[in-house]
Amino acid sequence: MNDTKFSVWFLLAAALAVLPPARAATVAEVRQQIDPATGKARDTATEFSVTGVVSVRATLPDDQVLVMVHPAGEAGLPVLASKADAVLLLPRNGVNLSGKLTDGPLGFAVLQVKAGSVQVTGSNLSCGTPEACGADSLKDASPLAGHYVKLTEVNFPGGKFDNSGIYQVKSGAVGVTIRASKALAGLEMPAGSVNIYGVPLKVNGGWQLLAARFLPANGKEMQELATRHTCMTCHKADTKVVGPAYRDVAARYRNDPDAGQKLVTQMENGGTGQWGPVPMLPFKGKVPPEDMKLLAQWILGYRWDAVLAE
Repeated sequence: MNDTKFSVWFLLAAALAVLPPARAATVAEVRQQIDPATGKARDTATEFSVTGVVSVRATLPDDQVLVMVHPAGEAGLPVLASKADAVLLLPRNGVNLSGKLTDGPLGFAVLQVKAGSVQVTGSNLSCGTPEACGADSLKDASPLAGHYVKLTEVNFPGGKFDNSGIYQVKSGAVGVTIRASKALAGLEMPAGSVNIYGVPLKVNGGWQLLAARFLPANGKEMQELATRHTCMTCHKADTKVVGPAYRDVAARYRNDPDAGQKLVTQMENGGTGQWGPVPMLPFKGKVPPEDMKLLAQWILGYRWDAVLAE
């Protein structure tokens, strides 16, 4: 190696050696570097390293991905990542990542992920119990900003989702703006009342609910029905027990127009092989057909988890 090349490599190595490492910080500490009045970043120079659980994710029109990363039960931090880095930023994943605060594309500060810094520390984790809220509280959601919430008894206008990523819904007589992944485009909107889980964000001066889940509003009654018919002995909504989690079943069938009947047939006949070696017992003659249909539709309500994560 000649003297010139050696000098260049030496200077580069020296420069890299003095670069400060990412500063380990809590999500709350990084949030303090965002002005609550303007939503702008106060510190854009420090590289922070944070740990938390992904609650919600949306692919923006430019293929960047916006997620919220939370400590359990606390307000989250908006994180913006490239499509490549966002492969690991799936809802319910525990993650460690680093990046710098910057003013994001939706009018509020985000932590821009440093390429290649995302590490998954766990899966199927909870970001805490959602706070129940009404539509009125989202008119000025400052007290709820960044928190994981549940908006109850929501109705969509019907028809198909367009590709805007922004939709108007109603909770009672009050309108609410929700934002969700562009993966919804072309799908039929949920029929009947649903509960929407997500995180309120102030986007370009107006409040929106970044959606993580659409679940049927009668979920409590359906869980009681499933428990009465012993379904919950082998299944849970979000975690695998003896049989698969309902959210995994719904994800597999999310684009199948015959999914409802297929699930009913599976309940009737039982069987093995689709989800592993443990057989499912047949319930034909034990569970009324109408209850099977109700349970199938409730289970398929979890399909939105997979769609909203795309």
